Amino acid sequence: MKKSIGILSLLVITAAFIFVGFKMVNMPSTYNGAAEIIVNETQEKTGAINSVTSIVFDFRGYDTLGESFVLFTAVCGATAVLRKRRAKGVGNHEEE
Repeated sequence: MKKSIGILSLLVITAAFIFVGFKMVNMPSTYNGAAEIIVNETQEKTGAINSVTSIVFDFRGYDTLGESFVLFTAVCGATAVLRKRRAKGVGNHEEE
């Protein structure tokens, strides 16, 4: 029974990937004009010397802020979990 459910799940997932793949081929192309403008006018608009830094922090500022917030939250969560484990004595290999 478990083997047949696994095979059926694999077939459904494979069919879904094939369906999505064929649908993506027919999608219209995206507009890439913004990328060209950003790359060509980076120094005039931002005054930054480093183009990559200006794109990340000026043009994509809100996106970068969101990514930084997610990373900060993950670090805080990992710190809380590890601190709790250490307080319980899990993973301490100190000799008494």
